[in-house]
Amino acid sequence: MTEAATAAADRAWLAAPPADWKGWIALVKDANANRNARDSLRNFIARHLDPAKDHRLCGLGLLAAGEPGLALPYLQAAEDDLARLLAGVALEQLGRTQDALAAYVALQKSRSVGARARLQRLALLVRIGKADGLQGEIAAIKEQGAASADVAWAEGLLAEAQGDHPGAIASWRVALQHDPDHAEARFRLAYQLDLEGEDDEAVALYRWALDNGRTVHVGMLMNLGVLYEDRDEHDAAARCFRAVLTADPQNDRARRYLADAEASRRQFYDETRERRADLQNAVLRIPVTDFELSVRARNCLQRMNIHTLGDLICRSETELLTFKNFGETSLQEVKDILAIKGLRLGMAPGGRTAAQVLADSLGENEEPEDVLAAPRPKKVFGDDPSDVRNKGVAELDLSVRSRAALATLGLVTVGELCETSEETLLSCKNFGQTSLIEIKNKLKDLGLSLAT
Repeated sequence: MTEAATAAADRAWLAAPPADWKGWIALVKDANANRNARDSLRNFIARHLDPAKDHRLCGLGLLAAGEPGLALPYLQAAEDDLARLLAGVALEQLGRTQDALAAYVALQKSRSVGARARLQRLALLVRIGKADGLQGEIAAIKEQGAASADVAWAEGLLAEAQGDHPGAIASWRVALQHDPDHAEARFRLAYQLDLEGEDDEAVALYRWALDNGRTVHVGMLMNLGVLYEDRDEHDAAARCFRAVLTADPQNDRARRYLADAEASRRQFYDETRERRADLQNAVLRIPVTDFELSVRARNCLQRMNIHTLGDLICRSETELLTFKNFGETSLQEVKDILAIKGLRLGMAPGGRTAAQVLADSLGENEEPEDVLAAPRPKKVFGDDPSDVRNKGVAELDLSVRSRAALATLGLVTVGELCETSEETLLSCKNFGQTSLIEIKNKLKDLGLSLAT
């Protein structure tokens, strides 16, 4: 056992149990400083507390050690308002949302924890998407003497719920000016800046707690790891995910992310070649139905099993003209749409893939400027404009890594994503099994799936 572990094991916990919310937060930070500290607290409770008499201490200790299910009956048996408030916290952690809300409402007039109960209720309502009509709560929270940092944090939550992201960011900056240790404001600000593409500041916010010796919770480490990986700093990302697993060995999400980060460390990427390949593949995947074709030409191509520009350049003029009802007029239509993208019929003879031929035609140092010159027409799915496949992939609320991959592949709508295979997604830089599982689950919720 290390010196730190021995010190944690010998510690006499709860000698001065918390009397208010600030004291509770200090206990939580101490208990979650590392896995040894949590184990030490659990052992102390088991060895030195009498469950029949020490209801409050057992409840406080078990909740601080990450055991809300075990803590709840003890907290509910205690008679002080702080314990009742923490019973609400335990109910919230157990997913019993309505019971948690009821516990917070019952304490809103408490002199000691009323402001915190209102803050907890507001944050929970925002999280479950029921933020309407909560503006009046800010005034009530102020009247009950909430700290300025807590008020600013709450204002930021409401602004975020209303779609006012700049307002949310401004409020959380104010919260941190009042209290640099305000973990909730720091986490929300870093997360929102991450979504806004302000990676450097987001990393700095997450790292502040680490650099200043503060306790860092698992969510911060996970988000910091993802940010590092998006910046191709795979060693740093792996260290974050390992730290999460040290604190929480059962965290399957961290284990998957660590596997992705370590796999990325072993890969070498030629950025120029990769970008060129992405653009090449994007143009070859464009469906022929995205272009203005006559009914005859469209039907003939469909019967010939020609669906994309890549399929077209694998065919010769002779092959097309020998097909029934496909004449010179239809041939000219096809040649015209290929010319728009700098392509031609018969570019991929002898079994060579369209992508190989296009790569050769571009040359080693060329970029396919014609691909970028004309925007890709938006493909419409189904006869009903409200078809879920016509939704933008941005509406799926995906992680930063998954969104970046879809942008690289040029996938704009859910329907286009459904026409993409697992192999195509996995071939995209930094896109691993975790991102694949995320996308498959989002599509499953819509009753859809990836192409096979």
